[in-house]
Amino acid sequence: MTAKPRRAGLPWLSASLLALGLLAGPACATPGSTKDPTTRHYGDKEAALASFEEPERDAWAMPAEIIDALDLEPAMDIADIGAGSGYFTRRLAIAADGGTTYAVDVDADFKTHIQSQRDAWGTPNIVPRLAVYEHPLLPVESVDLVFISNTYSFLQDRSTYFTRVYEALRAGGRLAVVDWRADGSCPRAINCPTARRRVPQDVARRELGDVGFVVLEEHEFLPYQYS
Repeated sequence: MTAKPRRAGLPWLSASLLALGLLAGPACATPGSTKDPTTRHYGDKEAALASFEEPERDAWAMPAEIIDALDLEPAMDIADIGAGSGYFTRRLAIAADGGTTYAVDVDADFKTHIQSQRDAWGTPNIVPRLAVYEHPLLPVESVDLVFISNTYSFLQDRSTYFTRVYEALRAGGRLAVVDWRADGSCPRAINCPTARRRVPQDVARRELGDVGFVVLEEHEFLPYQYS
C-alpha cells in the first residue's frame, strides 16, 4: 500500500503493497525512549541474517516487482524502516543511487552488517541509522519515501510512530507499506507470523488515515502480503 500525507494526492502503490502519501508536518522534539537503540534483538544474529537472505525469498517477496511499482526517482532520499539484513535497502539504494537511503533498524548488529556490506553491494549511498520502537529517529522533512516491510505489526503505538514518519516526509512524500495478509495462509518455511499477530489491511488503512495519510495505490501481486 502506498500512501502520502494528506495535502494533495499523488497516485501510487497497491494491495500487496499499500501505497500511501503524506504531507510533511511541523518539526517536533524527539521523545524519550524506553528501549536502548543499541540492544541486540536476536539471540543468533547470523541465523537471523541468513533467514532474511534465503534464496527462496525472491520468489514470494518479489523485490524487483516492488521496486518497479515504487517508481523511484534517482535523486530520492529514502528510509527503509526495519532494514534487517538490507534485503530491500540495497535495492532501494540502487534504484535511487543519486540520493541517500537510510537503513533504519533497532538492532545494532544489523547496522554493523549493513555497514560492512554496502561497498560490496555497490551502494555507498546507504546510511545505517539506529532507531527505537517508539520513534524512527528521522529528522523532520528529511526523506521523499519511507518504505516498511513486514514490520508494521511489531510497532506498538502506531499512531505516535507514524506521526513521526509523517513529519519525516517532505511535501509530496510517500509511505509504502508491505505486510502480511490477515486472512491468507503461507508456508511455515517463510516464517510468517501467526494470524493473530498480523494487522489486517483495512486496520492499517484506517490507522494511517487517522494520522493524515491518504491511499494512493494498492497492489495485489504479492502472494502472502498486501502492498
